[in-house]
Amino acid sequence: MGRNYFGSEADRDPFGLEFVIFETANQICRKTDCLVGRRYLDLDANVTDYCAPDIYKVRVVKIKDNDGDYFQPQLYNFSNQMLDEYRYRDTQVLPDAVAVRGMNAISVYPAPMANITQGLLIEGYAQPGEFWVYDSTGTAVANTDASECPLPDVALDCLVFGSLYMRCLQMRDGDGISLFKNEYLDRLGAVESYAATYTRRAI
Repeated sequence: MGRNYFGSEADRDPFGLEFVIFETANQICRKTDCLVGRRYLDLDANVTDYCAPDIYKVRVVKIKDNDGDYFQPQLYNFSNQMLDEYRYRDTQVLPDAVAVRGMNAISVYPAPMANITQGLLIEGYAQPGEFWVYDSTGTAVANTDASECPLPDVALDCLVFGSLYMRCLQMRDGDGISLFKNEYLDRLGAVESYAATYTRRAI
C-alpha cells in the first residue's frame, strides 16, 4: 500500500478511496473472523496442491464424488505420519485424504487421475478482497453499483470509520487520525465480540 500514501501520484487517483475500502474490509475480517466464505476449486489431474487465496483459515474441505455429492475425506495435519500412507499412492479416481498446511494451503492425496470441475469445496474464514459478491458456485462476480459489502451489519460502521482512518493516514491529517482511529478500534471490538459470541456470519 506504500505507493498509495502521502501525496504520491496514486494518492491523487480518484479511485483510491475504493482501494482503501477494500483493504479496510479485509483488515476487519482478518482481525475478527467475522466472515465465513465458501469456495469451489477444480481438481486437476495429477495435481495435489491447491489454495483459495481469500480464505485465510480453512475449516472444512470436501471432495465431489461421482454422484455430484460432496464427502468429507480423512483430514490430516501435514506433518502427520499417517498421511504417508496416502501420499505415495498412485493416482486414483478420487483422493482419500486431505492435508491442510499453514492456514490455507491444501493438499489432496492421492492425486486424482482426471480433472473434476468444482471437485474441491472449501469453507473457512474469508476476506472480501476485490470481489465482494460470489454466485451459488462460489465464482467471483465483478462489482457493480448494486454490490453490497458482505460483512455483518454490525461491521458496517467499523468499515466506515476504518476507511476514514486510512484516508486520514494518506492525507497526513493528524486530528482525523486520532479521532477516527479511536472510533474504528471501538467498533472493531464490537465486531469481534459479535463474531465470537453469536457466530452469526455471512457466507
